[in-house]
Amino acid sequence: MCETCFNAAHSLQGGSHDKQAPVGTLYGQDLFADDNDNSGQLEVVALNPFGSSLVADMEPQRQQQGASVEDYTQSIYFTRETCIASNRIGVPSVSQQPLGQLSSYGPTDSMLFTLPVDSTYFDIPGRAPRWGSHSGTDYHGTWLPQTVRRALLRYTTRGQRVLSNFLGRGTDAIECFLLSRKCVGLDINPSAVSLSQRNCSFAIMPNSDMSVEFRPTIMQGDARDLCSKLWPGAGYFSEPESFDHILSHPPYKDCVLYSTNIDGDLSRFPGPEEFQREMEKVVCESWRLLKMGRHLTLGIGDNRAECFYIPVSYQLCRTYIDMGFELDELIVKRQRYCQAFGLGTYLCVQFDFLMFTHEFIATLRKVPKSQIDRMHLTAEQYIENCELGFHGETSPSSMIGTGSRLANLITVKSRTLREVPPSPIERKGVVMGSVWTFEAHPVFLFSYLCMSRMVQRFGRDESNWEQIDIVLEHADLDGGQLINAEIIGSGHSNDELDDGQTDSETEFPDNGTRAGGYERERQRQIQQNREQLLHLGLVSELGENSTDTAHYQTMVAMYPRLPIESTPLALIVVPHVSNAEFKLCHVEPYRRALVQMTHDASRRLCPSGLLVIGVQDVRDEHGKLWPLGMLVLEDVQRAVGSIRLRLKEFIVVVENGHARKRDDVVSRETFMDEECVVGAVGSENHVPIVHAYYLVFMKLK
Repeated sequence: MCETCFNAAHSLQGGSHDKQAPVGTLYGQDLFADDNDNSGQLEVVALNPFGSSLVADMEPQRQQQGASVEDYTQSIYFTRETCIASNRIGVPSVSQQPLGQLSSYGPTDSMLFTLPVDSTYFDIPGRAPRWGSHSGTDYHGTWLPQTVRRALLRYTTRGQRVLSNFLGRGTDAIECFLLSRKCVGLDINPSAVSLSQRNCSFAIMPNSDMSVEFRPTIMQGDARDLCSKLWPGAGYFSEPESFDHILSHPPYKDCVLYSTNIDGDLSRFPGPEEFQREMEKVVCESWRLLKMGRHLTLGIGDNRAECFYIPVSYQLCRTYIDMGFELDELIVKRQRYCQAFGLGTYLCVQFDFLMFTHEFIATLRKVPKSQIDRMHLTAEQYIENCELGFHGETSPSSMIGTGSRLANLITVKSRTLREVPPSPIERKGVVMGSVWTFEAHPVFLFSYLCMSRMVQRFGRDESNWEQIDIVLEHADLDGGQLINAEIIGSGHSNDELDDGQTDSETEFPDNGTRAGGYERERQRQIQQNREQLLHLGLVSELGENSTDTAHYQTMVAMYPRLPIESTPLALIVVPHVSNAEFKLCHVEPYRRALVQMTHDASRRLCPSGLLVIGVQDVRDEHGKLWPLGMLVLEDVQRAVGSIRLRLKEFIVVVENGHARKRDDVVSRETFMDEECVVGAVGSENHVPIVHAYYLVFMKLK
């Protein structure tokens, strides 16, 4: 709805902005008559979270930003629910009703299981619960209050100042109010500002430590320029390094169009380059306002263009790093119940791509400009162990030079060529998202089960594929362990199974009765029959949660399709190396080895062939996070460019068992809330990295 139509509709609804309350006063209307003994006013001078009167401390131009409590209930936000309610004669709009006393002022006991984040994979099965005046239905693209609450508890303390530069419906402001943080929130969309004001208009909980001094300051403003002399709100942002934390949840480029006529709305910049240029201004303002050494929490997702993957999240993280931030934590959040799921299901089958089922929660720390570490590989580092230089021709046998430092740390253990197992179904006909989960297996490595599903999904019938295994060398590593890893990766693990049983056989419970024994035997027979069909290639278990073991055993038993010279090489897969094996000395050689493999793959793949590279983020022995997913993607783009290889898919893989479960937290007595870690040192302050990424590149020419 354009601004003209919005104002016209608002006037028909009876809204008016003719009355303007002077700063330091309130209207005589009893806003919370049912919950407040004061007949006319709440005891508040102005919505100033800094603990002093705007009249005494601010110049006349800045006094215009003061607002009365009544202003939190006077504007409406047009959603489907609002429009339906407003069409009923005599029924006031939902967005015009004051909130008054809330039913809950924090997570209830039944919601506690959704709060802890104990790994880099955050998944709440079902619909995530919300408390207070939070909602996920009255505004597009809200992030979870669980994410905001964790950031506030982890990186701030009571009374500290927090900036929300993309306020939306007010999730950040609500949580700051509930947790007694002084929030200044702004949004460029006046509808979002009105909705946020209304959502923060609830009464203070009786007999609590909540205080009116923490009621948030909400205003309309442009996050790209917070010190403009033409903007009355600039007084809040004139002082550098004045905020203890920043919460930032910008649009995911043009994934959701928040307006059609607002100049400066970042969702109206469809091009990745122009979107990043505008975000650079936001990052510059964030660096100026954030105190040195403090943190910024960023929520961001990715996008697509012409069925190719646009890594908006990595591009934005790169912008933050280049402008004075250090990436401290990168969490993958599983997305569920997207409103566009139905349309996405249709499009992903028609045009052969995966649906977005993840987004990133990044924590960045402000560092001095002189300490910026961009983590780039230089041209000299590319050339060091490559005989013909960075862009030279390299044969498979000379990808890693013998006797070099690179060869001493990184070894290509094997390169195996096989035929792609034929699929009984059309591979792209299976609806899959960008997050794949795997059952932990006692024999097969997680990385090889990932590889199996990659071949099953992206393979091409009547073609060959190649597996490239990388091994990290350690001076103190037992040689037998390397041999065991090679055996497991080679598919010889069936010898370790007892009594000829298949590895995927499941033990079914027996209740001791004759009927129970019959059901046990019947279920075992059904599973054996299905496994036989899978091994024969008559059915497929392709999906986000398949077991993969039957396909893996079939796949590793295949031989190359002959003749090799005339059979297209349609797929090359490099499984990820577990970050448990990584040390700081491995990061650079590992990246250089992948770059040289990329050069080789860009020549050998057939047209539209795919290169799949698995990587996992690494935290080295000094506590520094190396986002290898982002770095390897940048390395590939710098090495061969997006003209030869272009990112087709981005997949997050994780073993089952890391999603939140309702029995994770039994009661409030056993629940441990987040503790502030600002200033703390040590690896115990970081959650373990449990997920990996698989980057799927398509050869264009």
